[in-house]
Order: sequence, then structure tokens, then C-alpha cells
Amino acid sequence: MRKSTTEHGPRTHETCHPGGIEATLWANILAIRCDHRQRPTESAAPAPDVPGRWRVHTISLPRILVEVCWRPMEGDEAGDFHDLVDLRTGRVGVAIGDVAGFGAAAAERAEELRWALRRAFRASEQPERVLELLDERVDTIDPDLFATLACAIVDPAAETIEIANAGHPPILSVAGSEAGFLNGLTDPPLGIGGRRRVVSYQQQPGTMLFFYTDGLIERRGTSIETGFEVLLESARGLNGTSGSAAQLTKRVTSRIGQPADDATVVSLRVIPLRPSRDGATGAASAAAAADGATARRAVTLRVYLDPSDLRSARTEAVVREVARRAAPTLEVEIEVVDVTRPAPEAATGEGDEAMVVAAPTVMRVTPTPRVQVVGGARSADELARALDLPLEEEPL
Repeated sequence: MRKSTTEHGPRTHETCHPGGIEATLWANILAIRCDHRQRPTESAAPAPDVPGRWRVHTISLPRILVEVCWRPMEGDEAGDFHDLVDLRTGRVGVAIGDVAGFGAAAAERAEELRWALRRAFRASEQPERVLELLDERVDTIDPDLFATLACAIVDPAAETIEIANAGHPPILSVAGSEAGFLNGLTDPPLGIGGRRRVVSYQQQPGTMLFFYTDGLIERRGTSIETGFEVLLESARGLNGTSGSAAQLTKRVTSRIGQPADDATVVSLRVIPLRPSRDGATGAASAAAAADGATARRAVTLRVYLDPSDLRSARTEAVVREVARRAAPTLEVEIEVVDVTRPAPEAATGEGDEAMVVAAPTVMRVTPTPRVQVVGGARSADELARALDLPLEEEPL
């Protein structure tokens, strides 16, 4: 990945493992975070039970596939927050943040920051300016608020990503068997002030990006350096169909155990345009392929349903409508899984048991990469767009 900064510094091809000054900075930030976690609690109390399941959500936009995997420490509320904003210019805003603390109080502040973040994205497509707008908002939310945030603007057409970082862990870049942290600039956490800077990277085809909160790698009695090393080792080789937030989470927690804090992982992949034999790309290539196609493409949809839930019944009907309207170009196989019953091992793929946590859920199993839609869809057109499937137009 090529890097450039707004300060017109030298262009490099670096990714790196945090060390030296950066590791010291992270030790200081984590120490402050621990202080903020402990300050509101004046009497000792047993730690709440950590939920056993991670939650997963997949979002598909034109040429961008995002998966979010998160786990609140307390109930269903967390101080972690994330957002994906379609900026209507072909670019996409991506952010992940972490408010110190956990439970309802942290979740309330995180939600306020997330809404402020969305408004900031609408006001500016410059990530450093987004952070400046959030700095202005922090004091009105809570003068004592401590939060970190990584903010990025992704341009799929130019295959670039611009990043501004307010005290958050460095973004992880994975290409093939190589993994490294983007060697960018880490500015102070939100609300502390100071200049906000941005670094621009040229993405290489097939590169996966992982945003995460410190809950993924921070463990009591273990240094943050060890956490970063585990993350790097776990990420190597995560690409293609295995390059997802859920798979990275699974690898990390298998090495260092489950987190004792809110934890979130966001994976992002820009889907490259595939040139045809005559060099055409994009819509032109797709149209040419469609004109000469003689066989329908095979697609497998897996639907996770709860028979007692009305939304599940509606979702199954929508899925079958998608299959009917896609029939001219696709051969759609539908697998239905009753989530109230233990599923046979053959009915689930690798990692599915950790990925599906709610019904209704629709998963496009093939072709890869897998795409998952949680909560069903209101129409066949909406579901087809989310699953990146072509539909025949209904006659008027």
C-alpha cells in the first residue's frame, strides 16, 4: 500500500508493527482508559457475565463488502460503536470508535457520538475535518468523555483510503500471507484537541482492511505488545473467502481467550473490477457476459428462520420471490435452517455457528465471498441488492 500524508511527506510502501514511541503511546492511552473504567465504580462488584456469542452483520455496497463482528461485555449495550456511510459520491465513510467504560452509560455516549459522526460525514468527506467536528461536539456530550476513533474515507473507483486517527489502534492491512499495521499518524483521542492529520493509501487488489477496538487484543496480565503480535499472526493468510471480521475474531480468541471488555472488529474489502478477455470492465463486461451466456449461474441461499416469528415467514416468502425473479439468469438453491433446532453439522459451513445469531438471517453461501443479511428484507429488490444478485424487472 502506498502512503502519502497531507503534509506532503515522502511516499513510502510501509506497514509496520507498533513499537517504540507508538507502543509507549498505546500503553499510555490504555492506562488512561483503565482509569476511566474504574472511576465511576466506587464499590467493588462482581464483573458481569461476558456473553458467550459474538454478533455478526454483513453490509454490501457497490464494490465494497463490510462485515462487523462485535461482543458487548454487559448485556446488549456497549461503548464500542461503528458506522458505514454512503456519501453519494461513490465514496464511503467508515469509522470505529470506543468510549471508555461499558454498559448503559458508555452505550449512551457511544450512540450520541455515532449520530454526531454521521452528521459530520454529511458535512465533510475529509476524515480530519470529521474528527475536528467531533472534537467540538464532545464537550456538549460529556466534558469527561474519553473516546478514541479511527475514521476513513474509501474510494472504490480510485482504490484509495484516507485515514485520520484519534488515539485508536492502528488499522490492520492483510494482503495474501502478509499482514501489517498501516504506518500512519496517531493523534490524541477525541476531546483532547490538537491538530488532526490524514494519511492517504493506495490499495492493492485483494487487500483486506481490519478496524478493531482494543477489547479484541487487550487481556489482563498481558502486554499490549503481545496483543498486537497475536493479531498479526492471526491475520496472516486471511483473504478471499476467509477474510472476514468473524474469522479474524475466531483466530484471535482461540489464542488469547475471550475479551473482558466490549470488543468490535470491522473488515472491509474493495471488490476489484474484473476485466473480460477483451479488456472491458464493470458494466460493459457484465453486459457482454450476459449476452453470450448459455448457462445459468448457480447460487445457494441459506435462510435461518424461527417458525414462531412472523418476520421469518415474511423473509422466506421474499427469498423465494428473489429465486423466482432471478431464474432467467441464476439457478438458485434455497436451504432453510430452523434456528430453534440443533442443525446437523453438514448443514452449516465453517464458522457459521458463530456468525448467525438472529432470525431471520439470509446468507448467500455461493458464490463467494459470503454475504449475510440480518433481520430479513422488505422486498425482493431490497434483498437482491443486499445479496448482490441480479433480478428481472417485473412487467408493468
